[in-house]
Amino acid sequence: MILGIYGSGGLGREIYEIALRRNAVSSLWSQIFFIDDFNNEGDYFGTKRIRFDALLKVKSECECVIAVGEPTARETLFQKLSYSDIKLTCLIDPTAIISPSAEINTGAVICEYVTVHAGVTLGYNTLIQPFCCIGHDIKVGNHAVLSAYCAPGGGSVFGDRIFVGMHSVIKESLNIGNDAIIGMGSVVFRDIPVGATVVGNPARITKGNDEHMVFMLGKN
Repeated sequence: MILGIYGSGGLGREIYEIALRRNAVSSLWSQIFFIDDFNNEGDYFGTKRIRFDALLKVKSECECVIAVGEPTARETLFQKLSYSDIKLTCLIDPTAIISPSAEINTGAVICEYVTVHAGVTLGYNTLIQPFCCIGHDIKVGNHAVLSAYCAPGGGSVFGDRIFVGMHSVIKESLNIGNDAIIGMGSVVFRDIPVGATVVGNPARITKGNDEHMVFMLGKN
């Protein structure tokens, strides 16, 4: 089996190194490479970078993870791979601590030093970045991104395509609606409605992001 990392920007390079660490422990893949719709094919970051059309030629022996930080873009690429009958897999750094009672769905990427506690459910194609601590019984929706060092309290429910910024803290037993964005360093004490962007301590809703984009230029 070979592994394709869909996205070759900064996040893609980070995820590539997670895959190398995972492979050093488990020898899962004979080759690890990047998939990129915008940059030229060829040698890149110690391996190869190919276009999606080239991936289709090897899809029977390939599985993929998505290395893009924008939740809506993660969903788009997930659908593209699924439509083309290309297998997605989970990628979990060897340093992560995962409760045996946690449910990790297809396509999840869990970075270094993450802790996933008892009863947690991670939806399809979630990205959990380094040093996150996911409290007990949290449910995270599909295509969600939780950034480095964030700390959501136990029993909270996060919708699809949510984004939680670095060093954010979320009180226990809250509901975070679909497409919500929590800015970096925010402290969240109340439920967040669908599509809202919140920042600050205490976190308050801001205006002016009708597109619900995290990275306003759409870059990973």
